[in-house]
Amino acid sequence: MLPPIFAAVATFLTSFTARPAEDANRLTRLFGEGKSEEIAAYFSASVQLTTPGKQGVYSKSQAKMILSGFFEQNTAVKAKSLQQGKSENGAHFLVIALTTRSGEYKTTVFYRGSGKAISIHELKIEK
Repeated sequence: MLPPIFAAVATFLTSFTARPAEDANRLTRLFGEGKSEEIAAYFSASVQLTTPGKQGVYSKSQAKMILSGFFEQNTAVKAKSLQQGKSENGAHFLVIALTTRSGEYKTTVFYRGSGKAISIHELKIEK
């Protein structure tokens, strides 16, 4: 009787630990493909956004336009997840090495939630 209980508990715990990795993989893939529309779908109502030449807190629609402009000028080639984790305030973070045709960028994403409920509240794309 104990083995089925252990199996059930292990499955339950795995579902919580696997989700952040799946979210990080999805976001990394979207950045590597330069999918600004799909990334912006995860933006919260306001986003603290840093890109080369732009920095501030923007509405979701403004941040979407800025990100789209970034990818128009910097065509994505590939992305690689460098680090991921959870900050002290409960937000998840993801650090991505983004390769574009115009150079390399360090991209840091701070978000809350998981799965389809991801809400990106801060995004930094830095040379």
